[in-house]
Amino acid sequence: MALLTKREKEFIQDWFRVLDGEMGKIEFFEKWASKKDGANFIQDLELVESGEMSLEEFRAKWSSKGDWKNYIRVMRHRLEKKYKEGREELILLYRFLNLRDHP
Repeated sequence: MALLTKREKEFIQDWFRVLDGEMGKIEFFEKWASKKDGANFIQDLELVESGEMSLEEFRAKWSSKGDWKNYIRVMRHRLEKKYKEGREELILLYRFLNLRDHP
């Protein structure tokens, strides 16, 4: 049984790609940021720059307490929770496997 889901593993690998310079932060955020009405904040920002969306519309849609990164925050929280729970289980396994007397 895998500890991480395919999506969680991809999220972590993409962030390592950012740190290694293989992927830009903008590309990462474009992929992982929250979506509203089928678009993420970068796509909507491009609409503002092209004049297809007003700055007021953009602000109304995305400025509420970092809405654009809600999915990223949720993913980080999920990974932290899995790490803490998994760590406790791994310690238990380690202690069991290092016993001199096994069942």
